[in-house]
Amino acid sequence: MLEDPGRRLDFRDVVGAFATGVTVVTTRIGTTYAGMTLNSFTSVSLDPLLVLISLAHGTRTLEMVRRCDRFAVNVLHRRQRDVALAFARPGAAFPEGHTVVDPAGYLVVMHSLAILRCQVFSIHAAGDHDLVVGEVVDFEGSGGEPLIFHRGAFGGLDADALVPRGRVIGLGGAGW
Repeated sequence: MLEDPGRRLDFRDVVGAFATGVTVVTTRIGTTYAGMTLNSFTSVSLDPLLVLISLAHGTRTLEMVRRCDRFAVNVLHRRQRDVALAFARPGAAFPEGHTVVDPAGYLVVMHSLAILRCQVFSIHAAGDHDLVVGEVVDFEGSGGEPLIFHRGAFGGLDADALVPRGRVIGLGGAGW
């Protein structure tokens, strides 16, 4: 356990070297909404379709995900920095004007680059967070560039880092 607050900050700086996309996880029970910005999101499995998010203990979003058993992962577009900041304020009122309830009943962030609608598959305690594995029941995506988080700042992809159109980077098969 990292008792020293300075060591925790050093750890955050080190793991901040890993650039990630930015998501907002949203959920609702009736007209009570919860959501938070996070970059701790990853795909887990193709069969079944599973993703993983990491939610801090004591957050409204974690408590509502536990109670309603479903959530949406909204992958933010490069132009949605204001959305990321609005959902990143712990304890603040739910940010109005960024979300809509879709026909399937999920609370989603408008104009997201991608949306994954999930049912809770399992929840695992891990330190001061819970790892929530969601089974993807529906998803959609649109074109555009993702919002990137790196070393405590938002940004985007550099043009020379993009894969040329028509090219796919990936491994055929199960991996190495």
